[in-house]
Amino acid sequence: MTRRMRMPTFTRRARAPKLVRSALALLALPALGLALSLAGAGEARAQARAADVAGRYAVLREDGRDTGCMVTLHPTPRGKGFRAQLAPACRDQGVVVFDPVGWWLEKGKLHLQARKGHNIALDAEAGGAWLKKDGRPLGLKRI
Repeated sequence: MTRRMRMPTFTRRARAPKLVRSALALLALPALGLALSLAGAGEARAQARAADVAGRYAVLREDGRDTGCMVTLHPTPRGKGFRAQLAPACRDQGVVVFDPVGWWLEKGKLHLQARKGHNIALDAEAGGAWLKKDGRPLGLKRI
């Protein structure tokens, strides 16, 4: 008489045998390591791009008119992105009220954050300039 083996059934409460859990953990390790190394590479690329964008910029209005204001985009981390600083000699009231304190890059756009929390998005232009295309025109041109 042959004895029939019953296959174990797993219910919601039952756990997989320790050997199966260990094998699954070993299979997941390389995948986790790969994901971590890719995330690190992405951060390095973002830092490199941020370092390329950081610097001093003249603030421009419609038709490329210089406002006499200067914004410094620092590579110093601050919250979500990096630190920005408006030069104290700025006379354009709109820029003074906006008062950029932070910046970051997202999807090819430069985002400037105001002291009060709102932000604007600027699109990249030729020659390292950035331009806001909606609403009242605003641009940044590298000095």
